[in-house]
Formats: sequence, structure tokens, C-alpha cells
Amino acid sequence: MSKDRKFNIKNPKNRTKSIWLTSGLAQFIVLLNGMIITIAAFMVFSYFINSMTTEEHKRTSDEAGRALFDSISKLENSMRLIASIIQLSDNKNKDRLVARIRRNISDLGNFDQLIWLYEETPGNWQFKTIYDHSYSSETKNIYRLIPDKEFITRIVKDGFFKDERLRFVSDFVGMDYIEEKSEPKTMARSFAFLKSVKEGDSSKGIVIGISRAELLFDQSLISEDRSVSRITIKDKANDRRLYHMKRTDFLDNSLEQSEVSQEYGFSIGDSEWNIVIEFTKTQNAILLEKIPYIMLFFGIILTAIGTLFIRNNSKQSKKLAEINYKLEQKNFELQSEISERSRLNEALAIAERDNRAIIDSVSDVIFEVDIYGTVLFLSAAWQTITGFETERSCGGNIFSMIYPQDQDKQRQDFELLVKGQKHAYRSFTRLRVSDGTFRAVELAFSMIRQDENKKLRVVGTITDVEERRRAERALAEAEKKYRTIVENAAGGLYQLTPEGIYLSANPAMARILGYASPEEMLRNIKNANGVVYPDKNERNKLYETLISQGQVFGYESKVIKKDGSKIWVRENIRVVRDDQQNIMYFEGSMEDITKRKEADIALMEAKIQSDMASRAKTEFIANMSHELRTPLNAIIGFSEIMKNEVLGPLGQEVYKEYAKDINESGTGLLKIINEILDISKIESGNKEINESEFLLSEVVETCLDLYSSRVKEKNIMIINQANNYPVIIGEALSIKQVLGNVYSNAIKYTPDGGRITIFTNYDMDGTFRLSITDTGVGMSHSEVSKALSPFGQLDNDLDRSSSGTGLGLPLSKAIMDVHGGRLEIMSEKSIGTTVTLVFPSERVIRHSEPVSS
Repeated sequence: MSKDRKFNIKNPKNRTKSIWLTSGLAQFIVLLNGMIITIAAFMVFSYFINSMTTEEHKRTSDEAGRALFDSISKLENSMRLIASIIQLSDNKNKDRLVARIRRNISDLGNFDQLIWLYEETPGNWQFKTIYDHSYSSETKNIYRLIPDKEFITRIVKDGFFKDERLRFVSDFVGMDYIEEKSEPKTMARSFAFLKSVKEGDSSKGIVIGISRAELLFDQSLISEDRSVSRITIKDKANDRRLYHMKRTDFLDNSLEQSEVSQEYGFSIGDSEWNIVIEFTKTQNAILLEKIPYIMLFFGIILTAIGTLFIRNNSKQSKKLAEINYKLEQKNFELQSEISERSRLNEALAIAERDNRAIIDSVSDVIFEVDIYGTVLFLSAAWQTITGFETERSCGGNIFSMIYPQDQDKQRQDFELLVKGQKHAYRSFTRLRVSDGTFRAVELAFSMIRQDENKKLRVVGTITDVEERRRAERALAEAEKKYRTIVENAAGGLYQLTPEGIYLSANPAMARILGYASPEEMLRNIKNANGVVYPDKNERNKLYETLISQGQVFGYESKVIKKDGSKIWVRENIRVVRDDQQNIMYFEGSMEDITKRKEADIALMEAKIQSDMASRAKTEFIANMSHELRTPLNAIIGFSEIMKNEVLGPLGQEVYKEYAKDINESGTGLLKIINEILDISKIESGNKEINESEFLLSEVVETCLDLYSSRVKEKNIMIINQANNYPVIIGEALSIKQVLGNVYSNAIKYTPDGGRITIFTNYDMDGTFRLSITDTGVGMSHSEVSKALSPFGQLDNDLDRSSSGTGLGLPLSKAIMDVHGGRLEIMSEKSIGTTVTLVFPSERVIRHSEPVSS
């Protein structure tokens, strides 16, 4: 035995005593822990089950109370809403008013009856039935209110008209506490809400709503929750039951004694209700409460079983202690031999591990095979390259792992090496890897040696060359792909030296310049700066730009083709430099844009012709307008003299009417001519505006006053929400003309009784907006475009007598454009139109101080 190793064999008596003490302590711990866990589980489950039952009762009662409270609130709101509708109406047509109430109040189904009682004349009481629930023969005992003389006398006597409080009544004659259902047994009493329409005014009347708790309370509460046994609703003011429901289908005397209840109250009208919900423990609840006791019983049983199991194990341990003592003696004798052998094996393993680490550190695979190719040894690099474990591959044939087509050749060379007919050699082949593919490797057979048994062994290496082969193939593929892209590109690609010599070009480049092939182009063009690009000065400027910026995009110029014709091309060019930043060549692409250039030139010429024609039309209209205004002024002036009878009576009254018609027609025609002239001036650019600072609010007020009579004739409601008007820099007369056109259109297209709204606001950038919204006929998108075109008129069913000339909105838009603003129109058919005058921030002074004259 080695001197540094010692073995201690204990006395068997001491060992047995130790086992007994350990066993007793274990039995006590198991018993104590089992009882603690059992009692704790019993207490936790008891508390959890009681809490769950209490929470379930509280949730059920809260849901029932909340549902009843929501329904009562809806009844109260319905009563107040009906009273408000009657009070706000003129009460002339009672039937129409009742129909309106039925149409607007959606919660009438919660009433048995809704009656409006009013005093038509002093002493003459009438009533209208707003709602009456239809009942079957099963509900014939339900209370029905008939407003007879006795009932009216009580209503007046009890002072229900003195104030507008919502009253609650449950003691009308006939409101008996009756049985509505036998299962579950349900007793209920009808009750009434009374709400006077107007305080102290019996002519406005009183609204009476008859209802029952059954209409407000969800009866499914009893059928769905088996723990609910009773529900009672009581009027606390009169100590009178309104509703009582009790289950009797599964309850017995023993369960009756275990009931719990939830009680709460809330106000309703001028009274207060008290609700009591009682719960009974169901068979499932009682069974659930017994679960903790069942767990307590089984916990005690399991604790006892565990204690007995530990006790039995201790007896077995005593017997095993004696046997182990004898075995330890035998083991003690063997330890000396084992320790010495272990020391020698450890030394051998260390040496072998060091040698293996050196071999495995080599990136190439080092292998050893016998003369038949059977693998005897593989280094760790084998698994790295192939993915196969070395233990799995050892024992296999090295040549079966090679690409099938190379196996015969490799075997022949290996046999020659073994026979001494060939020296060590290397060869390229492919080796199978774990994913089923083959990987390129360099296979080398280096030497032949003899092992301890005088058997020949061949040592070799395997080098992974897959990445190198893959890089070579990728480079070849990239060159091929690049060549294909360049040769098949739709645009021309080229490389050009600063001296004008083409280094390369693709077929598209040759086709653009009229050559049959790139070779012909490179052979014939000796200097592109003179042959292809005729303007040398322009080319030199392009080279200077390229040198300074490095690249140019979208450069357009003319080039000369092989046949001498010139075409337009578009080029993208960049400079290619070497490591010393010397210019090697220019690399670029070329696109033939001759057709697009010719189309652009033709389009520009057509636009010039169109502008000239438009200007000629505008000048003609302006000249004609001036020529027409001269005789019109005479017509208007003489007709004004005749209409006012300045030179004496006309004799016949009809002549005066004729003179008035002539004057009005002439004035209207002059207005049209002035609008045409203004539009012509704006289109021709001759419109001059006399700018000044003016208060926009004064312009708006002037327009409102000017058209106030037309607004009154059509009974249109004007809602003026505009505020914080700014001071505007511009021509006040033109802005007044724009605002007048927009406002008059809104009046014209708004039906009688419609509404026009004026409002203002500022944008973030200081832009001011003045908007006019009407509830008129509206316009579609196409009609808006038509309305903004000169002489564009829309069908106006509201005012055909004054349909206009169609120049108002176009002129308004042109005036706003001259001021740098906008005229925006948003409209929808049959809904209305919003026209907004947008003033730019540079014309807006955001204050409303008076402007000095």
C-alpha cells in the first residue's frame, strides 16, 4: 500500500449505533414535517374555499344591484327626458308630440304604461297614452292605470304639480302585492313615477310611468346561480315590499339554516329602496367545504405510512452495515494493488495526451492505414473537415470515403507505394463529408513504417482545399456574370481615357454610335474627343467638373455616329483612380435620348404657340370690353334720367317700367363686362392692385349688411363664429368683391331656413383662413371644377331667376392668386359647401388696431 494513502475502517458496533440514531431522527422529522404540511394545507384550503364562496356571493349581489340601479336610472332619465320634450314643445298637436316621444325614447319597454295627463281647459282633464305594454292572459292581473276622476282628484290634492321633482308612488288604488309566478315563487307590486312637466302649471300636465321590478330585474339570476335563494326589494319610506322572489326547487330545512345575505340601498326619485339578496349553500358548496377535511385525513395517513417506511428502512440498514463492514475489509486489501496500477496508468495517459495534443493541433488530418487501406488512426482535424467522429471512421477503408470516380486511381497509386514501386506522392481529390456532399482535399501518403508487431503501416495527411477551390470558382463565376451583364445591358457602358481612347465598350454602346460590334468601334475610334464629341470646349469643361467632383449624373450632349448623323445622349460618368490618386480612366454609361429631346422641343414650341394665342384672346376681350363700356354708359345714364323723370313725366307708367328694365339690364351687363375686363387684366399680367392696410372685419361687416335683406327673405340662420380678425395688406375693394361673390353664392344656393356659418383660424406658419360654410345643395368634384372655370354655370333649382354669368368664382380665385393667396372649395352633394379665403402670412398683421387713413 502506498504511504500517502490511508483507509479508516470503523467499528461495526459504533456504526450500528450511528445508524439507529440517524434513523430515529429521520422518523421524527418525517412525522413532524408531515403533520405541519397537512395542517397548513387544511388551513389554506379552508380559507381559500370560504373566501371564494364569499367573493362569489358578493359578485352576484353587486351584478344584480348594478343591473337594477342601471335600469332604474334609465327609467328616471326617460321620465325626465319625456317631461323636457313636452315642456319644450308647443303642445298644439298632441298626437304628433306623442309619436315624436315614441320615436326618440328607446327605453319605453321598461314601462307597463306611460300616460301624459294634462288639463286642456280649467276643469277639463285629458290624457294621452305614450306607451302601453301588450299583455297575454297569463299577466291579466298586472295593474292597469285608468286616469278617472278619483285618480285626478288625488293627483291635484297631493300637490304633484307644485314642483318638478320626480315622485315615486306605490299605493295607488289597485297596486296590490300579488303573486306573479309560482316557480320561482315571485310576489310583486306595481309602482309609478310621476314628473310634472312645468312647476305649478297643470295645463302642461304630468307624465306618469307605471312599471314593475320584474321589468327591471334579470330573472336569469335565479336560474343561472343556484346559490341565490331569495331576493327582496322594499320601499323604505313606506315599509312596503315591492318585490320578493324565493327558490324552493332544491332547498330543505338543513340548508335554510346556512343562509347568508347581502343588503344595500339606493335612492330612487324622492324615495329610497332597500335590496336584500340571500344565498344558500348548494350541495356543491357543501361538498367543496369538506375537501380540506378529506385532505387532512389523507395527510395524516400518508405521514403515518412515511414514518413506518423510514422505520423499516432503518432495520434493513442495520443488516447492511454488517455486510458492508466485511466488504470494506476486502476492498482495503485491493486498494494497495489498484493504487499502484493507477499511478502507472496516469503516467502513461499523460504521455499519450501530450502526444495527442500535438497531433490534434495540426490543421491537416494526420492518418495511419494498413496496407489494405483500413484506417487505424485519425487526428482531431478529421471531424473538423468531414463532420464524422474519429471513432466512427476508424476501421473503415480510406478509399471508400473518396469520390467514387477517383477511387480506382487512388487504390492503384497506393498499391504501387506499398510495393515500393512509387515514392511518397500528393494528389487532389474529393472527400465525403457528413452532409452527403464531397469536399475538395489534397491527399498525401508520406511514409511507410512498422509497428511493434512488424506490420507495415502507411502514414499520410489530408489538407482541406475546399475554400481555395470555392474562391477560384466564385472568381470565375463573378467574371462570367459581370461579362454577361455588360454585354447584355440595354444602355451603353464604356471605359475612356482622358486622351479620348476607348479601353472597353459593350455591344449596346457600339449600337448607339452605329457600329456593328465593340471591336469595330474600338478599332475605328482613335480619339473620341474629336470623333464622337464634336464640341471640344464643352468636353474640356466636363473633364474639369469630373476631376473636381469625381462623378457627373444625367449629363446631356450631342454625339456623332459612325454615319455622321448627330444624336442626343444622356451620360453618367465617374473618375477611376489608382492608389496614388492618379486618373486611370473615366467609366460611364450612355443612353440614346434623341426621341425624348425632339418631343420636348416640339412640346415647348407648342406651348409658346398656345401662350401667344391665349394672350391674343385676352387682349381681344380687353379691347372689346372697353369698346362696349362706352355705349353702355350712355344707355345706363339716359335710362337713369328717364326712370327718375328728371326732364319731366313720361306720360305712360309703362314707359317708366321699361326705363327701369333698361337701366337694370345695362347695369348688369356693365358688371359682366367689368368682370371680364378684370379677368383679362389678371390673365395678361396687367392687373395692378392698390395695396394698403385695412381691417378685414370691416369688409366682412359691410358684406353682411349688404346682403342682410336677402338673408331675411330666405329665413337663413347666420352663425358668425369669426373672431381675432387681422389687418390685411392688399386691395380692400378687390377683397370685398371676392367676399361678396362667395357670400352671395352661399345665400343663393342655401334653401329657405338653411344655415350659413362664418369662422376663422390661423395656421402654424401665420397663414390666415376665412371660411364660409353653407347647408346648400353642394357640388360634386366635377361641378367644383366647372364652377371655377370662366362662364361655368351650375343648375340651381333654388334660384333660377338669378343664375349669374359664371364669372364670380373664377374672378375671386384670380384676385386671391394675385394677392398670393388661395381660394379653396370643399363641397359634398346634398350636404353643403365650404369656401375658404387663404391669406399668406406675409399679408397678415395679427392685430386689430384701427388703420390710419
